[in-house]
Amino acid sequence: MTPETLDELTDELLRLAPGLDREQAAAVLRRAYRAGLDDGRHETAEGREHSGW
Repeated sequence: MTPETLDELTDELLRLAPGLDREQAAAVLRRAYRAGLDDGRHETAEGREHSGW
């Protein structure tokens, strides 16, 4: 499966939430990406704490 681009995801979000403009939609996606990345790092760190790393 090919990763979707920010433009493709922005287009999809605009279809789902037509009240947003393109910049707002892209900003939401960037924030969601960063939150997911931070969450993954947190889970990785927790896993290391519990596994003796």
